[in-house]
Amino acid sequence: MKNIKLFFACVLMIALCNTSMAQMKPKTNNRSTATGGGFKRFITKTPWTFGLCGHVVDDDGDPFGNLFNVAKTWNFMPYPTRLTIDGYYQAGVSFQTEFSFTQYKSGRYINNIKDQSSPTQPWSSFFSTDFHVKYDLNEVFGKTNWFDPYVAGGFGFAIRSGLSKPFTTTYNLGLGWNIWIFENLGFNMQSMAKFSMFEGTSNYLHHSVGVIYKLEGGRGSRPGKLGKRYKFVGSKTSRR
Repeated sequence: MKNIKLFFACVLMIALCNTSMAQMKPKTNNRSTATGGGFKRFITKTPWTFGLCGHVVDDDGDPFGNLFNVAKTWNFMPYPTRLTIDGYYQAGVSFQTEFSFTQYKSGRYINNIKDQSSPTQPWSSFFSTDFHVKYDLNEVFGKTNWFDPYVAGGFGFAIRSGLSKPFTTTYNLGLGWNIWIFENLGFNMQSMAKFSMFEGTSNYLHHSVGVIYKLEGGRGSRPGKLGKRYKFVGSKTSRR
């Protein structure tokens, strides 16, 4: 119950910040240029960002202990297995859908149960799909050309095939940031705490890092150009 209250308190804070920012004079950068219905504008005119990431699942039943014990608690694969789709809406708010897959490593504790499998026959696999609302913290701290920190919250569904209760839904809360190398190409890092809704299934942490690419907003599905490269110095021009 404490985790649920914390989750909704954070979502409320994000909503309040967004409302206050929306009441200010809108800026032209980082906004959709479309007119008309909100849903149609969101689908056809907003910037879309796609990501391909490697990710780590820390699911030993003690998500806030042994945070950096890579050898005993981290589960990951040597290639990217997380896909994200991010649609920017307005006033710093965007919507993200993600799909992730990995296999638990032999000998790990999963939901407080030790894996008894062999390295050649993994004990179980992990799959999750999540929906998040993200809020760009540059709306609060001021715009930057190349660095976009954000907070995110939402819901998820996970399948952990080796457990007696393999299915769970979660409340998600976390933070991340984008680092733009070019106007449309960059890197993303994100860390998410996922709180299980079902008794008998553990909370867990989900970390990721990968490459992101943004399509041009306002021009349908036309790919974004690989625009100017940022030099990571105090340029005063806007990124978007």
